[in-house]
Amino acid sequence: MAKFPGLALSFALICALAPVLPASLARADDGTAQDAARQIAAARERANAANAAYFEAQSHLDLLTDEKAKLDTEVVALQARIDALQKTVEAVAVNRYIGAGTTGIALLSGNVGPTEQAAAAVLIGIVNDASASSLDDYAELHKRFDAKKDEADRVSKAYETAQQDFMAKEKAALAEVEKLKIVEAGRLQDDAVKRALEAQRQKAAEAAQKAADEKLKKDQAAAAAAVVQGGASDGGDAGLAPPTGNVASGSSSGGTTGGGGAGGRPVAATFAIYGQGDAWVCPLQGAPYSFSDTYGAPRSGGRLHQGVDMIAARGTQIVAVVDGVSKPGQNELGGNAISFAGNDGNRYYYAHLDSFAATGAVTKGTVIGYVGDTGDARFSTPHLHFEIHPGGGPAVNPTPTVAASC
Repeated sequence: MAKFPGLALSFALICALAPVLPASLARADDGTAQDAARQIAAARERANAANAAYFEAQSHLDLLTDEKAKLDTEVVALQARIDALQKTVEAVAVNRYIGAGTTGIALLSGNVGPTEQAAAAVLIGIVNDASASSLDDYAELHKRFDAKKDEADRVSKAYETAQQDFMAKEKAALAEVEKLKIVEAGRLQDDAVKRALEAQRQKAAEAAQKAADEKLKKDQAAAAAAVVQGGASDGGDAGLAPPTGNVASGSSSGGTTGGGGAGGRPVAATFAIYGQGDAWVCPLQGAPYSFSDTYGAPRSGGRLHQGVDMIAARGTQIVAVVDGVSKPGQNELGGNAISFAGNDGNRYYYAHLDSFAATGAVTKGTVIGYVGDTGDARFSTPHLHFEIHPGGGPAVNPTPTVAASC
């Protein structure tokens, strides 16, 4: 997935390394508070970097899973065709062994007249041509089978390596969240530290918004130039309306954890920040978490990731980011999921919940569920998949918005 250095640099402003502070932090003066805030920010950055490595490993594994399945299917199909030709080829081999040819088939070249012999010669030629074709087909199928089998074996080995890497990255990501928990313990109880951390985050959010605005202008200019030059999109948006094949039938939550393809997205919305400050709160509360920009990353089945994945301990509180209406439901990919109609006009989608909490009309910050690993997250680790759909339309990259408030 392409990254955007300006945006990433803005997010990184809160991540400067800091000296290690004592484990116990009493009431902090401004200098100590700044140091503590920088230490927390650095620990969060390390957790987020581990999160990014983990979900990148998942993307790699998903792609190999698809490739492996495709190759295995092709190998089986080639083997079936070889088996079907086996008896024909065996018969040809026997006939050639006993001398089949213009003088070797008694039934056709026995005591008959010239006319019959001429007809027999034609028939014998057809038989020989058919036999040669069968042998050629058989040899070609074997050649293709051997090549495809070698390719399948190579991908299988790569898949096994990717699985090991995926599990190692999972352990590392979870370990960094635990380290973050230790770093935050006590320090976040100090009001001066919280103020310093909030000031750092606000500065980063402003820088991120500026970078997003600049990126938006460039994208809009590029899109306008493409229209003038006769450019076209590559198939439409991969959002939720109309639903694509990756949406489980009977889903009541109306969201997915991946789009149906690499469709074009409206450049006017992709990198904007859709809420921050008093108007918006982080969707996770009460426990450490990590996240990274995984929007647009490949997923199995040809899907593209449409949200941000926030790793947190099972049972971590999930809250309404704005005032609105929480509607719980279930689907195959998202598991326990919430379609949330915000009073700000946007729709939000929460997936992989362990369980639900408040439903219906709720206020910002109300607990509406708890982190889990339902749906296809059962192959992963407990986390929240979170999407933003401006105006209820296609999903956009939620990472800038989450980074501004989390």
